[in-house]
Amino acid sequence: MTVDVFFDYTCGFSNRARHWLDALTDPQIRWRPFSLLQQNHRDEAVFEQAGYADNVSLIALAVHEQVRADGGDVDGYRRRMFTAWHEEPGRLTTDDIVGFGRDAGLRRFDREAGFAAVAAEHAAGEKLGVFGTPTLSLADGQAIFVKLDAVPGTERARRLWEAVHDLSVAGPELREWQRVTASGAPNRSR
Repeated sequence: MTVDVFFDYTCGFSNRARHWLDALTDPQIRWRPFSLLQQNHRDEAVFEQAGYADNVSLIALAVHEQVRADGGDVDGYRRRMFTAWHEEPGRLTTDDIVGFGRDAGLRRFDREAGFAAVAAEHAAGEKLGVFGTPTLSLADGQAIFVKLDAVPGTERARRLWEAVHDLSVAGPELREWQRVTASGAPNRSR
């Protein structure tokens, strides 16, 4: 089974999901860009606007798609980008991001081609109903938006995947499920 995960490097929930899903040997995961910047600017195509040409969140997604197109180590690039964005100090520059891409097999960064690839992936996500990240799209057409408060340990990663998968496949009439915590009560989800 292949699961498509629509993600954005700027999203902390996407970063937690990558740690969770990277701990699994099955299913096969295909990471697909979904720009939260574009989602928050629905009235304009940010991929086509000169004012966004140097936006590092878009560049990070564009390099992801170009590493994939070049046959490079897209998983290595993805892990490196998430780590740099969420787990290391400092702000990333275009040179940093392109350098991560080159380390993963990027031959040449073509901003226009990269942005076009991200725009196509974003549009594909929208057709599936994706509205946020991370969203997991299963082979049977079910798509689920997942937010983790913490990364599950190795032993729990498989059990969590099975529970999420079973709930989404066995209960398609269930549209939304959310854990609530009473005010002042400790969060026991960890």
